[in-house]
Amino acid sequence: MTKMSKYLQDPEYLFSLLTMIVKKSGGKITLTEEDMKNVSKGDLIGMYYEPETGSLILKEVDAKDMLQATSMVREKKKTEKVYDN
Repeated sequence: MTKMSKYLQDPEYLFSLLTMIVKKSGGKITLTEEDMKNVSKGDLIGMYYEPETGSLILKEVDAKDMLQATSMVREKKKTEKVYDN
């Protein structure tokens, strides 16, 4: 399990993320029943840390892109810069 994956297992961290998102969106986000119906177990969100800016990036990810990204990370040479994603 990666360091970022451990964060996603922490309810306090997840609540903090939701709080940041709501505050960034002006203090309120309304999610309708239709919004909930449009989400499936196959939908993926990637969470990335950008070390140059210190930003956390949440992004919808296509499943086939996720598999490709995982392969690329595993193929990195030991001399390459490693990011905690």
